[in-house]
Amino acid sequence: MMDDFKEFLELPGTPQEQEWLKEQLETLSVRESYALAAVSMGYPPEKAADAIKSILRLPDCTLHPAGSYEDLGKYSQKGAASLPEDVLPYVDFDHIGQEFEDEHPGLFIGGYYVEYPKKAAEPAYSGKNAFLPEDSDWSVKLKLASPAVPEGVWLRLPGYDGKMAEDADEVVLALDELRVKSLEDCTLLEARCILPEAGDLTKQYSSITDLVRDGDNLGYVLAEQGQGKAHWLDKFAAALEYEDCRTLKFALDIAQNLHCYEWVPRDGVKEFAANNLRTYHVPEELIQSGNIDLDAYAEDLLESSGYMEAGSETGYLTRNGKEFVRDFTAPAQQDVLKAVPMLEKMSSQAAPEDAAAARAAIAEALAGRGECGLRQLQAAMESEDCASLEEAVEIAGRLDSYEFVEIGSFREKAEKELLEKGLDKKVIDRCVDFTAYAALTHEFESIYTSGSTGLYVHRNEAMSRPEQGMTMQ
Repeated sequence: MMDDFKEFLELPGTPQEQEWLKEQLETLSVRESYALAAVSMGYPPEKAADAIKSILRLPDCTLHPAGSYEDLGKYSQKGAASLPEDVLPYVDFDHIGQEFEDEHPGLFIGGYYVEYPKKAAEPAYSGKNAFLPEDSDWSVKLKLASPAVPEGVWLRLPGYDGKMAEDADEVVLALDELRVKSLEDCTLLEARCILPEAGDLTKQYSSITDLVRDGDNLGYVLAEQGQGKAHWLDKFAAALEYEDCRTLKFALDIAQNLHCYEWVPRDGVKEFAANNLRTYHVPEELIQSGNIDLDAYAEDLLESSGYMEAGSETGYLTRNGKEFVRDFTAPAQQDVLKAVPMLEKMSSQAAPEDAAAARAAIAEALAGRGECGLRQLQAAMESEDCASLEEAVEIAGRLDSYEFVEIGSFREKAEKELLEKGLDKKVIDRCVDFTAYAALTHEFESIYTSGSTGLYVHRNEAMSRPEQGMTMQ
């Protein structure tokens, strides 16, 4: 699509403006191309800054499937279909289309009428010496090709019109340009995701339709941002890092399970420390006096509580004991070798036939274990210091030889029980070794703590019956 607007790159402007334009035009979608053609014809850019402003207006343009005033008149009159057929020859749809244009200024481009934004908003870019805006209102960009258009066109997600993924204007326009009927008739040439943690999308999907749906879902998740919850984006980014996310489907699961993580923003560490002191009934006057180094206390408290500092330094995050529901990455729907970092690393070093055999064996072993199977396998592999696919297959085949306890749920229940027995919370936090306490209460001879999965692991060939309510089966 860049060739259609190469003259933009010749407009006078700063090197930064030219680079910004080149990057945007390189992945311009079919819908954006129609809109930009109309906007630039209606408001011809004289310099690079003008072209940038035109591109920033594209999301606010509306495309109507109409190649003439008559088509536009019929399209604008939604009730025309209910008119008696013998009346239609007497309806001046051409004039109706012109009236629509008067109320909704725009231009005909190809078989579409591009309606300009209803009113000009404050410019997102004011020109020279201003910061260039970041292109961040997308989730996934796909370059699709067909036999008729082998060089391909770009599709930008999510769509602007709020329709279902396959019915969105973005998709309809791309398919029309490629001269195919469905996404499955296309070839995926390139895929980009706004989340680096989503990994290489071209290797994750065999169906372009599934990829478009997931890209669309991610777009709406990012736009909604937890319905405006504070620090949502920072927490989501930290959770992706914490889980070592490498696929789009896992990113979607993490997005809808953010309640499974505890988050302390960097500007909230003092309050985090203060709240902990309040649980010990420390006088508020002393907490606020400045005589307690809350920053240093918070640092130690966060570390001892298992919090990870986000790489962006926006805050701290850890998993809690709430159930993580996998709607997108249930074991039956995913490649088990890519779902567990240890397995992915081992499989990359193995022969393709060995990896395929291990994949099939592990998937069969996990069948019926539901959403907990992969967590349990990862925890068991860590406890055994697993070093090969052969060992992983063996461990998967004998997962019944392990007992798993949710660390978060156990600690919560154990702390409640100890408080009921009269122990002070300060004593519990400082003196109780919960790992040892878990081994004692479950009569485990040994126990392993898997911080990455939030599970205690015990291998017991005899499989002594665990305490009710404290294990995952």
